[in-house]
Amino acid sequence: MKTREYIDKIRTNRWVRTIALGIAAFIMFSYMYTRGISPVWAAVAIVCFSGFFRFLYRIACLLVAAAILFCILSFLVS
Repeated sequence: MKTREYIDKIRTNRWVRTIALGIAAFIMFSYMYTRGISPVWAAVAIVCFSGFFRFLYRIACLLVAAAILFCILSFLVS
């Protein structure tokens, strides 16, 4: 029971979530920078075209779900 309480405390901690978001943003912006996209322009694009990025996120989720389903079905058939 102690482990469960500890995990819940970490999950609801605001600082842990902020640090995790910062690390994820750092990884994303550094990846984009290696591909030739400035982090400033990437942030501006995300803020100005948030609906477009939500649409891309939904498409990406759909493609990943379809790939997982295809893998499961191909494993069951073979």
